[in-house]
Amino acid sequence: MNTHVLQAEILKPKALDPTAWAAIRDCFDRLQGAIRANDRPLVIGSAKDLVEATARVVLDSRGQPAGSNEEYDKVLNLAHRAIEYQPGPGLSPDAAVRQAANSAKKLAAQLRELRNSYGTGHGRSTLPPIEDEVIETCVDGALLWTRWALRRLQFLIIGSVQQLVTDLHSSTFSTGDLATRLQAADLPRLPFEDQRRLGVAVGQRSARNTFTVREDGVEACATSQDDAAWPAGYREGVAEGLFLDVAGQIRVDMPPLSPRLAAQTLVPRPRQVEVLRDLGAKLQSAAWTTEFRALWRQVVTEMHAADAFFQQEDAKEEWLNIAERIKATGERYETAGV
Repeated sequence: MNTHVLQAEILKPKALDPTAWAAIRDCFDRLQGAIRANDRPLVIGSAKDLVEATARVVLDSRGQPAGSNEEYDKVLNLAHRAIEYQPGPGLSPDAAVRQAANSAKKLAAQLRELRNSYGTGHGRSTLPPIEDEVIETCVDGALLWTRWALRRLQFLIIGSVQQLVTDLHSSTFSTGDLATRLQAADLPRLPFEDQRRLGVAVGQRSARNTFTVREDGVEACATSQDDAAWPAGYREGVAEGLFLDVAGQIRVDMPPLSPRLAAQTLVPRPRQVEVLRDLGAKLQSAAWTTEFRALWRQVVTEMHAADAFFQQEDAKEEWLNIAERIKATGERYETAGV
């Protein structure tokens, strides 16, 4: 057997949990050891285990873990479907690449039958001869699919809606981080509610003056008329998050860019009136943060300047109604000395 078949390494996705990586790496290390020892049945069994462990980690990362007794073929197919359209920097959307990956998956699928015929996991009354080509086909098939899956797993993890929302509440974002993660989240393919949930979290973080998030997640959306790249749910969520914080109180950035950005973000929306009516109702019943009480006059001024973005007269009216209610509430606070 030619040991060159395992000269290349497998690379850990940076975002992958160390315990999940340990499960994959254990299979890979066992595969390496079996090759060095020329333990041919163990090579075949370990190749199959490597693919299955990787597939199960993919499904766990997606929040859809496979049952412990789930068939190998089903686990592999589910994992492959979970990542075959995964976007991310350096990943190709080309159909020919997807077809090649599907061929790799078909090759990996044969590991089950090869393991049944030659590999560990079965007691036998006779030892079948295992030719070099069987070994090399198993190893090549396992590594080809595993490496493809691990490249995409990084972006599946960082594009997780729940993890991204959590990180937007507390983690640090460098320039370009959010843009990469929104691409990995695949906004256009997300359900409407997930789009909206992400948009709200991005808007809220921008309103806390995180400039990198504002640039990548709000300004990039606000200045784009592409309602496919920046879909409806996300736009509506951003507009809300720019005004309402996680506690449901009114908060904007300083100086207040939120009014202009919210108006621009909603420009391509055909449901501007309904969205603004809903936003207005939420703002009317929300408490004001201390910061907003010092800014409300500037906010009202900015809202009047931003009404030019709305071409629908009904939408412009709803927008200005929000501004007038903020003004009336602010004046009451000042009169009462609150």
